[in-house]
Amino acid sequence: MTQHDLSYWEEMAQRYFLAETTDEEEQRLRKFLCTKEARNSRFDEIRATLSYLHVSRMQHKPSIKHPFRTLAIAACLSAVAFLGWYQYQQQNISSVRIAGQDVEADASLLMERQLTEMFSSTNP
Repeated sequence: MTQHDLSYWEEMAQRYFLAETTDEEEQRLRKFLCTKEARNSRFDEIRATLSYLHVSRMQHKPSIKHPFRTLAIAACLSAVAFLGWYQYQQQNISSVRIAGQDVEADASLLMERQLTEMFSSTNP
């Protein structure tokens, strides 16, 4: 391969970074960078940058395989939040027998009611 050919690929790489290449030119540039001729220190930085950009695109590409992934995650988080809230509410509820009746309510309310019942004038 001649010096002129290598200059062509360097120029194409410059155009790629300026976003002036077509999809076909990008594919040709990628293929060239995998050839024996491109194993030159002149192309090391270009090859590394294109590899990095390719990996970054793959990492940030939306997943088409799981279109409902976000919805499923939101549903699971909502269910966990609701169950946590429900469990917390159940911890504050107590059951007590007052004046022959079973009463379920918040523990602090039951304590007030029980104290009122104990010290009321109708209690023998």
